[in-house]
Amino acid sequence: MLKFSGSLKVSGDKSISHRALILSAMSIGKTKISNLLESEDVLRTLEILKELGIKIIKERDEWIVYGNGTNGFLEPRKYLDCGNSGTTARLMVGAVSSNPINCNFIGDDSLSKRSMSRVTEHLEKIGAIIHLTKKDFLPLLITGSDRLLPINHNIKKPSAQIKSALILAALNIHGKTKIIESIPTRDHTERLLKFLKANIKIKKLKNKNIEIELNGPYEIRSKNIKVAGDPSSASFFIVGALILPKSNITLKNIMINPSRNEFLKVLKNMGAKIKVQKTKKISGEEVGNITVKYSKLKGITIPPSKSAFLIDEYPILAVAASQAKGKTVMNGLSELRHKESDRIKSIVSNFKKLGIRINEINNNLSIYGRKLKIEKQIKIKTFNDHRIAMSFSILNLLCDRKLKIDNIKCINISYPEFKNHLNKLLQYVND
Repeated sequence: MLKFSGSLKVSGDKSISHRALILSAMSIGKTKISNLLESEDVLRTLEILKELGIKIIKERDEWIVYGNGTNGFLEPRKYLDCGNSGTTARLMVGAVSSNPINCNFIGDDSLSKRSMSRVTEHLEKIGAIIHLTKKDFLPLLITGSDRLLPINHNIKKPSAQIKSALILAALNIHGKTKIIESIPTRDHTERLLKFLKANIKIKKLKNKNIEIELNGPYEIRSKNIKVAGDPSSASFFIVGALILPKSNITLKNIMINPSRNEFLKVLKNMGAKIKVQKTKKISGEEVGNITVKYSKLKGITIPPSKSAFLIDEYPILAVAASQAKGKTVMNGLSELRHKESDRIKSIVSNFKKLGIRINEINNNLSIYGRKLKIEKQIKIKTFNDHRIAMSFSILNLLCDRKLKIDNIKCINISYPEFKNHLNKLLQYVND
């Protein structure tokens, strides 16, 4: 029998790694970034910044970025390849939109099937000229301008990528830009800008909307950045420890941003034995150590208001639900349709192969927990989605490793150290 034991420092947060690179490039001066996640996604952002004229080098364990300011991007000589990274595509389109350059963005087959119009429709309103394949997908040609309009943006869809793209554009727009979020989302861009001493104002309105105000253009001075540990990466080991009997682990230096803590709250409501100890603040983000012990979980209902804060964790949360007593209901999952795969489809199809009862109705999932008895090898289809691959890698530990995962290499998109970290925590114990 397998269990998780010991302690681990997970890799740097993916969301912050992207933003640290972009904001360093848009600052003036030299920035040292430590604990940068060197995943395929993040490295796509890095290479695109190089194509835009930003000097970036690695010295030992740090990445050095020589920023050219908010209006310092140069017109690239070739297509900007985002690979599989939706974060790269959406944030970089926002960043270049307020620079007077032409850029062609492309992506792989998966990314080219994911919507870009949710971002570009806002950028077009302020004067960027954008051409999309079939009006929604990559490839994308953008003609930027340093004379974009400062306007009020009302974001109805819960998406930190849309918000961040608009913030990055606004940094080089003359005048006051306001961004209103009807549903709050991750605030890493805002926190990092505050850490860099940018003049960004954030307030909660009476109707609970969030208002972000920027009065550009900005001159951001460089400041060294340390990337906190990724809670989304940690989530796989947290669930692994919860469902593998006799497990007891501590995950160190994990970011505990309030917009990323909903996962832990949900698990605690399911009966999880989890303790969080705050330790310090790193580059505008609080970090702490998370202790997790094997727990007998119970099913709960998760309302749609939580979906924006669980968007990356739903696949592994579904794994936890499959081992919980009773029924777990997950409501309001429409955004999962627009990730690296249709994650609702990915979870449902694979659970049915394993005999796990799961119902899908109008972007809602109901999962009925049961002990797994896998008699023969079953092939799991990842749909080239890294979070599906990692989630079923954890479930595989309960199945005597009888699950054959079709494309384990896609994990490198977000967590190239996953296998090494998994093996570090795993131990064999007597039944």
